[in-house]
Amino acid sequence: RLLPFFRVSEAMFGFMPAHTVDSVSNTMIYIAVPVEVKFNNMGPMKSSWGDAKGNLIKFGAFMLLLGAYSSFLSDYSYEPFPTGSGSNLEDINLGNGFSRGQLINNALAAILFQLYLTTFGYGITTLTSLGGVQQLPMMLNPIFESKSPSDFWGRKWNLVVHGLLKRGVYKPVRTRFSRMTASTATFIASGIFHEWILAVLFSPEYNELEGDACIPPSCYRPGFGRSTLFFIWNAIIIAMEYLIGGAAIFQLAKRHLPSVIVSILVSSLGLPMGHWFMNDYVRSDYFEDGQLGFPLVVRVPG
Repeated sequence: RLLPFFRVSEAMFGFMPAHTVDSVSNTMIYIAVPVEVKFNNMGPMKSSWGDAKGNLIKFGAFMLLLGAYSSFLSDYSYEPFPTGSGSNLEDINLGNGFSRGQLINNALAAILFQLYLTTFGYGITTLTSLGGVQQLPMMLNPIFESKSPSDFWGRKWNLVVHGLLKRGVYKPVRTRFSRMTASTATFIASGIFHEWILAVLFSPEYNELEGDACIPPSCYRPGFGRSTLFFIWNAIIIAMEYLIGGAAIFQLAKRHLPSVIVSILVSSLGLPMGHWFMNDYVRSDYFEDGQLGFPLVVRVPG
């Protein structure tokens, strides 16, 4: 329900992707399809059988990888280290995020999120390529291949949602305000978008709200506000990149450190606050339900 809002904003301010407004059919395809189809001056770009085959192979490989990784984490209920951090907005404590257990939990959950989005991104790409059209990839290995925070969020992580936010929020705001203001507005919009996702996924039914009928993890009350704070934190990181990212020490590190180390350092900037966003998914039955979609190895009680 929120996707049309971003599409309408794109259209109102004139930021729809190239060639999507060349014809009524192009516009209808772009608006109707929840992923981002590639267009050229001939219309939707055509896919080949080779494209579909390659996407299917990647989908199968990531399904196996996701299954293996989830087999490990599911044995710990996706939270290997007890941390004592709560799941509500009022439970936020800046100090908790820097404990060893919380940092490891956040890192493991971040990789899990990346695997989920990558796997099912390839699944959707396989379907669209079998349907004869090409689409943008969803993920480009952001945790291990990003060169900067702006590279992480702007060129690697969930490019479908990134495109919506860039054209529906960032560019319209940028026409009147500074780059930093537009970036902050975009991250806040992303936070609100993810709060809506939480409401759709987890909000208890009316009959579950009576008394103690709502019992986690099958019934879960989201910690509304935490996702927005997580994205505001990342807006601050991007603002700091704008201000001091060109300093000699950072440029020296980018040139001389191994690229994977640079990427891990970049990803670590948001890690202490990662549980603000991820706790709702980890502590509900979200990943437990997701296990039904791929091969999993589980421990048999002795």
